[in-house]
Formats: sequence, C-alpha cells, structure tokens
Amino acid sequence: MKNFVSINSIMSRRRSEASLYIRPVPDDCRHDDLRRTFARYGRIVDVTIPVDYYSGRMKGFAFVEYEDVRDAEDAHRAMDRAKFLGRTIDVQFTRGQRKTPSEMQQRDR
Repeated sequence: MKNFVSINSIMSRRRSEASLYIRPVPDDCRHDDLRRTFARYGRIVDVTIPVDYYSGRMKGFAFVEYEDVRDAEDAHRAMDRAKFLGRTIDVQFTRGQRKTPSEMQQRDR
C-alpha cells in the first residue's frame, strides 16, 4: 500500500496556514470592519467573529482567512501590534484546525 496525503489534508493545512487570529476585538466590531482593514493585504476567504452560544456576546477575538498564505504573512507583519478600532491588536497565525459550532458549544459549557 502506498503512502499518500489526501488533497483535503493539504488544502486544510494551507487554510490553517493562511488564517490569522486577532485579539482583542471590540464588542462593536463588525465583519465588514475586519474585512475592509485586512483586505488591503490580499483576497480574504472568510471572516469569523465567534460569539458565546448562550449569551450571544462576542468572545473578543476573530479569525481572518486568506486565499494565499503570503497575503496572511503580509497582514501579520503589518497589523500585529497595530491600532484597530481604537485598540492595539495582537495578530497571530492560527494553530490547528478551526472548531465546528458544536465543538465550540461544548467548550462554552
């Protein structure tokens, strides 16, 4: 049997390498605020602002996923420790895979 890596595995790894974790994100932040600010560095695939399942309140962080890892690297260099909506933000590359909504719900309990 040959060793192989599935295309889904490769694509999943590339997505996680092109995803940024941003905190703190103000309570009044909208998806468009993040998209508009971070789109300067490349094509964005997804913007996620997690909310608490029970309270509906934002958790204070967000994810921005780029199509190309080089764009994520550019955004990281430019935006880490930058001002965003009046706050100094910390921008890091994500580690591991993003959790599903049901996984996040279980963690909130």
